Amino acid sequence: MDRASLEAQIATVSAVLVGLLGLYLLLELVLLHFRRRKLRLREARMSLLGLLSGATAGAALAGLWKPLSVGLAAQLALSVGPLDESFGLSWPWWIHGWLVYEFWYWFQHWAGHKVRLLWCIHSPHHAPGSIHMLVGANHHLVESVLLFPFFFGFMPALFGVDPLICVALNVVDTVWGSFLHISDEIVRKGRYGVLERFLQTPAHHRVHHGKNVRYLDTNYNSITLFWDWMFGTLQPLRDDEPVEYGISREVDTGSFWDVHVREFLLLASDVRNAERWGDKLRYLLMPPGWAPGDASHTATSQKRAMRAASS
Repeated sequence: MDRASLEAQIATVSAVLVGLLGLYLLLELVLLHFRRRKLRLREARMSLLGLLSGATAGAALAGLWKPLSVGLAAQLALSVGPLDESFGLSWPWWIHGWLVYEFWYWFQHWAGHKVRLLWCIHSPHHAPGSIHMLVGANHHLVESVLLFPFFFGFMPALFGVDPLICVALNVVDTVWGSFLHISDEIVRKGRYGVLERFLQTPAHHRVHHGKNVRYLDTNYNSITLFWDWMFGTLQPLRDDEPVEYGISREVDTGSFWDVHVREFLLLASDVRNAERWGDKLRYLLMPPGWAPGDASHTATSQKRAMRAASS
């Protein structure tokens, strides 16, 4: 198959799948509200505003410049990076591309939990106290418009992944990653049998959205388990410990301002009140919960204390 035909097929499949995702999202919301009576309306409205804010920012950027996307970011990497062209589209490079793409997905997701400035951008996705497809679509506009194209297109292309492979994998990632957020009121267990051994499933991703100490900062990938297994961040869902969704601070999950903006204000206050310039910088780069001379509220310290208490 020639490159133009493959590009056209990827675009067609992407459009169809995104359309089906939208239809399922609407169906899920209807079922949750009218049948299950479990939809938090204010939280759903906030998530919808999060989705629309990213779309609006992307449209505004498109009006000023070319719209930033995974494919364009990958093409940019080839034009400014050390490689004149990608490694190509033969099947070994699809395997290479999958591994590289998923590594950078894992890295950006890990950094979003371990660097407080990036956590301010990522935390809106975690703030809701429930999980469903609309919650899964709720991202900070900076994450949607800038970080995703950079990490899913630009960085893989620097390592030789063809832009078409980046786009195709991003389609798979978008579809599978969206269904990881399927409501636990509709698909209760979220386990998919043998797939649980090598693919992320809703059960794995519900763990990732938990504020339980055991579940903090785990299951970063969205397709396979490979890099979580490699880096020791894999955590199965335990039957004896239900997931408590949300983030550690008190948050009004129906308020767009509280969910999407307040983390930045809290960080700005900590930076402003820090006495030393080094601590001001560390507040930006250290994990959430860190304070000068006190790391006890970070996820790493809390998990260490939990293990010590149970041993």
